[in-house]
Amino acid sequence: MAFAPDGSLIVVDQDGSAIRRIVPAGGGLEGEGIALADFEPLPRVANVRVSIFAGSGDQGLVDGQGRSARFVLPEGLALDGSGNVIVADTTNHAIRSISRDGTVITVAGDGETGGRDGPCEEARFARPTGVAVDADGFIYVVEQAAGRIRRIDTDGCSVTTVVGAVSSQDEGWDGFRDGPAAEAQLRWPEDLAFDSLGNLLIADTGNRLIRRLSPDGQVSTIAGPPGGVRGNPGMRDGQAEHARFSSPWAIDVDGEGNIFFTEGNNAIRKLDRSGYVSTVLSTPSDREGGALSPFLFGIAVGPSGELYIADGGFGRVLRLTRDGVLAVVVDGANAVGPWGFDPNGLVVAPDGALFVSDSGSVIWKITFEGEQDE
Repeated sequence: MAFAPDGSLIVVDQDGSAIRRIVPAGGGLEGEGIALADFEPLPRVANVRVSIFAGSGDQGLVDGQGRSARFVLPEGLALDGSGNVIVADTTNHAIRSISRDGTVITVAGDGETGGRDGPCEEARFARPTGVAVDADGFIYVVEQAAGRIRRIDTDGCSVTTVVGAVSSQDEGWDGFRDGPAAEAQLRWPEDLAFDSLGNLLIADTGNRLIRRLSPDGQVSTIAGPPGGVRGNPGMRDGQAEHARFSSPWAIDVDGEGNIFFTEGNNAIRKLDRSGYVSTVLSTPSDREGGALSPFLFGIAVGPSGELYIADGGFGRVLRLTRDGVLAVVVDGANAVGPWGFDPNGLVVAPDGALFVSDSGSVIWKITFEGEQDE
């Protein structure tokens, strides 16, 4: 930036590939002035209670009660049938479980990266980012770095690879291929969710597709151009095969079978039961004052069909009601810690409480004592 002799401000707009001149209104300078832009802050959800459920902000792979437990950059969350919070403890390369009283145990993984199947205490993962639990209690884990999906059988506790290649390597297995699960390929997948029919839905971020692993072991593309559009992102609504996406991040499904997912272009999209893709919410770039950042790492459907979004770029959790009202649930003003507030994954409990993973290596619990927005 630099000031011109007439007092106007000259700005280099790198993203816009332009040189801009800003002239304050009423400043008596040559040329026509500009008024300040109006800014309407988002409303806040009132009567929100925020507390640390597990972890303290100190990093490590330590089991224990509440704040005595340790995580390292946890991301994806899910609930099992007993109400335990399952955590993809991403940089620990481990899967953790938190009981209702906040007791943390390690289900599988030893803190070392890899791709080893076998008993839970010997198995290894490579950057697990998403988890989902099926009706039988099996935990499914997606590994971003390796493009794999693993399954944990908690009865006896063993780990097997479902999609992708078993390898001692933690990276290098990615691509695109539909077909039998053992032969299918994913590219930098981020998140998972089950629908009511037992299908495992996959946000295949690197391929810019929504994929599905059916109960009979077949992987198919259910939204996006066949073969993927790596290097050719877009944002186009329409029937599934004609729609285009930009890096789908997080995914969830409602009780009616509608699939919701976030994207890296400040948007929330929906794939309905008929196979039509629509845009639920899209805002301008965060550089242009939009309400969403590109880093929408978590999404969850609430009991009344509302959507909760973990916006890591702006450091807040948002709620989008069915009638389109967007409001702040939690941000740095009410989630207090030495690390600030940096949400990743989230999950909604049957009673409406939220659990949110934080890059500050904690898991937050959010409860609502009222439904009135400020």
